[in-house]
Amino acid sequence: MRKDEEASDPTSAAAQLRWLREHLPPPSSASPPRVLPEPQEAQKLAAERARAPVVPYGVDLHYWGQELPTAGKILKSDSEHRFWKPSKVEEEVVNADVSEMLRSRHITFAGRFEPVQHRCRAPRPDGRLCERQDRLKCPFHGKIIPRDDEGRPLDPEDRAREQRRQLQKQERPEWQDPELMRDVEAATGQDLGSSRYSGKGRGKKRRYPSLTNLKAQADTARARIGRKVFAKAAVRRVMTAMNQMDQKKHEKFSNQFNYALN
Repeated sequence: MRKDEEASDPTSAAAQLRWLREHLPPPSSASPPRVLPEPQEAQKLAAERARAPVVPYGVDLHYWGQELPTAGKILKSDSEHRFWKPSKVEEEVVNADVSEMLRSRHITFAGRFEPVQHRCRAPRPDGRLCERQDRLKCPFHGKIIPRDDEGRPLDPEDRAREQRRQLQKQERPEWQDPELMRDVEAATGQDLGSSRYSGKGRGKKRRYPSLTNLKAQADTARARIGRKVFAKAAVRRVMTAMNQMDQKKHEKFSNQFNYALN
């Protein structure tokens, strides 16, 4: 009896359910047939799925394709104090970094490690070939280039460049490079005769060339500035200027007790 009364009432849930059953079409029991892809398309799809990167679930995927009007907004609570509060308070502050974090993700791709298969194969002084397996550049023989079994470059340009380098080594060894010798002299304080090889003049002859000067300092920018600032002539000029300032001050305020003691 009660169910009939509810069904007769158009505002009840039972009346609404009965109306839906009468007007809506019945659900189809048979689902539409699924079209199977062709073998080539299936293989291509499987290859793409295997190659696709897999990333963990994050905030960016959670809010994917959604508009977040409140993202990045920071609500500031207003101070309830009577006096200690600013005249203008921004209730909402938009932080662009926070909103960007909800929509993007930084993925670091370091690449795939590939072992080095080639060798340097540059001729060594003992007659053997260098067996170092550096990727691009050998620390002893420079850029790695293709060579034959005897260590000779295969490219004519590399062969000509190496011949010119050998001629330069015969004319002057590497340890007699003026720039290298100047750096060593600045670090050790010893005179290796860098000016003798630079062609700018003869080097200064030392009295005891085999001894090391323990008082020698490194020729750095700080040392050069210090020699100019603390030179005797510079210190003398500063002292003279300060004495003149004190003399003028004394002549101006000598009759005042407050300035006479300073």
